[in-house]
Amino acid sequence: MFRFFLFALLIWVPAHAWADQDQESGRWLTVWAGMLPIILAAPHGGRAAVPGIVVRRGVGVPQFTTERDSNTAELAELIGVKVAALLGTRPFLVIAHFERKFIDPNRTENSAFESAAAKPYYDAYHSAMKDALNRVRQRWGGGLLLDIHGQRTEPDTIFRGTNNGKSTAWLRRRFGLAAIAGAKSILGQMAAKGYRVEPTDDHERRYTGGYTTQTYGSHRGSEVDAIQLEFGAHLRKSSNLDRTATDLAHAIEIFAREYLPITPHAWRRPGVISGTLAAWRESRLHFVGFYQIRWFVGEAALVPIESWAGSFHKLLSAV
Repeated sequence: MFRFFLFALLIWVPAHAWADQDQESGRWLTVWAGMLPIILAAPHGGRAAVPGIVVRRGVGVPQFTTERDSNTAELAELIGVKVAALLGTRPFLVIAHFERKFIDPNRTENSAFESAAAKPYYDAYHSAMKDALNRVRQRWGGGLLLDIHGQRTEPDTIFRGTNNGKSTAWLRRRFGLAAIAGAKSILGQMAAKGYRVEPTDDHERRYTGGYTTQTYGSHRGSEVDAIQLEFGAHLRKSSNLDRTATDLAHAIEIFAREYLPITPHAWRRPGVISGTLAAWRESRLHFVGFYQIRWFVGEAALVPIESWAGSFHKLLSAV
């Protein structure tokens, strides 16, 4: 019966549609449907030019820039893979692959693009963000959003941005400043590993957070706390990415076990099957259009599968 149900689903969605969707959508966004109350976002690491969309000029836009935050897309995905290995399942992930000079998803709509044709790409990014926040809030009652960025002013420094505490209001109410800057906070752990972290006090001066933290932080009633992390250029060099991602993933693990509603567990095959089907049932009407979906199926090892067809083929062979 189970095989028949899956076979019917495969017939229902034509294989060529999956292939076309993967080929087209993979250029613009990477989205993971997570199973942890953790969201990783990277709006400024994209390298893809978008045909038919004019380059932004930024007339009248304050603090305007089109500069790419180099390697932040790669860093965010690598962090996600390492967090999944440490906590036994994966976080949510939203990465923009279009270049910032065409669309800046970390801006208000009025400042984000200058061509009407760019709006669907902008909307797709924020639809994915809203969907992730809603799922975290509904499943766990709250969680954490880490917005991954890059800065060039201090190449070995990580700057924190929470709109001076506003976007982490829920976390602060429950646990105080210790959850933001204490020994088991993410940046507290990074400092303990030898990284330079700013600010060292509770006052954010240089990087205070952007549109993402302002829009999706817990001060908006989302119950998901948002922190912008600005990584120095040295920490984002290709030769340093693995170390930076590894250290941050370990810091996230310690923070999550202390402050987030997670239950560590090892995935077993029956749980993977039901979990994947449940996620498919929830996601099939949401993850369309510009989204690239990546599923993980396995036991101790997490194996990436690049399409819906691949996921169901894996499931069929496991039953």
